[in-house]
Amino acid sequence: MESHRRNQQPRDEGEEALGVDAYQIMARRAVQARLAALPNRPEDAEVRLRGLLEIYEELNARGHPEPLTLLAGVLGIPVDVLVVHLRAAQRG
Repeated sequence: MESHRRNQQPRDEGEEALGVDAYQIMARRAVQARLAALPNRPEDAEVRLRGLLEIYEELNARGHPEPLTLLAGVLGIPVDVLVVHLRAAQRG
């Protein structure tokens, strides 16, 4: 039993406590990487919004069970605020 514990793969902090599975970890990391590639300058706000919309649409197309929750969680914003941003991107 003890040898089983020693052979476990390390996890990101908090993942074990949250019961996060491998798919969720990979999806979250992929979203983090995509967000990091988006421009952050104020003058690029429209480009960033379109990028958020593309990420959401890709997650949705791949059948992610909760694309809004994932994207909002990575961004650190409430889902309803994300929805406002996505709607703005659709209009733009």
